[in-house]
This record gives sequence, structure tokens and C-alpha cells, in this order.
Amino acid sequence: MKLIETPLNSNVNLETLYPNLMQHMFNNRKAIKLLKLYAYDRTKIIYADRFDTITLLLLNRQRKISHQEVDTIIHRLLKVDRQAVTVDVGYKKQILEAGMRPKESYKDIIAIEYQVPQQ
Repeated sequence: MKLIETPLNSNVNLETLYPNLMQHMFNNRKAIKLLKLYAYDRTKIIYADRFDTITLLLLNRQRKISHQEVDTIIHRLLKVDRQAVTVDVGYKKQILEAGMRPKESYKDIIAIEYQVPQQ
């Protein structure tokens, strides 16, 4: 399967596309240096680089995201092993417990966080 970068135009706002997810993900956090949107099969990936951490949010509306897909996405985007990142497979449950309702219904939402090593 291919990992495709979806071009973001300057007038596209991810907060408009994913209002509740972005509010929960970026609330009380540092500024974002780089924001990208990817697609891997039917999984949408939001890539957010915050200077000291890189956060990936994996969203799939049709099925659960497999362990192998998560590993492939980590290797292709972050170029590290799974042991170097924090994978939160219960992110969807956290969002629902916090009272946030995503705009669309998702079968699976996974958050991946990578601490960028200081040089």
C-alpha cells in the first residue's frame, strides 16, 4: 500500500475539518512547526511537528487499524522503531470519555507520539 501526502492549501484549516479531534489533541500544547495530512489505504494520518515532539493521529472510519499498519506508518514517516514511540490505541475511548464527539464516526483512532532527540 502507498503512503500518500495530501496537499494542504493555505486556506484549508484542519480545525474546521476535525474540530473536536484537534481541540482535544492540541489543547494546552506548544505551537506547531509543521502540519501535514497523509493517507495510507483508508487511514487518514494527521502529522503534527511541535519542535520537541512529533504527533501522529491515525483515523479510520471503516475498520480497526492493524498492528502491522501502525508499524509501517511509524517506519515510513518517523524512520524509527515502534519502541522509540508512544502508541495510544485507546485514544478514541479517551476522546469519548472527555465528552468530545468527532464530527464523523470513526471505527478506530490511534495517537502516536515521538519525542525528538535533542542535538
